[in-house]
Amino acid sequence: MDREALARFIKSRLKSIQGCYEKELKRNPSLKGKVMVRFTILPSGRAGEIEIEENTLGSDAVASCIRTVVRGWMFPFKPDDEVPVAYPFVFTPAG
Repeated sequence: MDREALARFIKSRLKSIQGCYEKELKRNPSLKGKVMVRFTILPSGRAGEIEIEENTLGSDAVASCIRTVVRGWMFPFKPDDEVPVAYPFVFTPAG
């Protein structure tokens, strides 16, 4: 599978991931850190086995929201077999 295409796909959907963070940022203005998401891309093009591997953000709400967003993705790839992916989302307050 083309890693560049995968990175482009995820980048094009960062707004919804960022939305998870910004919602919690209103409650906690100093919220920052990294959420490492591990999942597999299934032959159907959906994401499966979505796990939060690391959460230095310390916000379960953001991690849970990210998991929900990733679950809804339909990847433009249809791999022959499951493809494992680990992707770090790093969040810092704007400004």
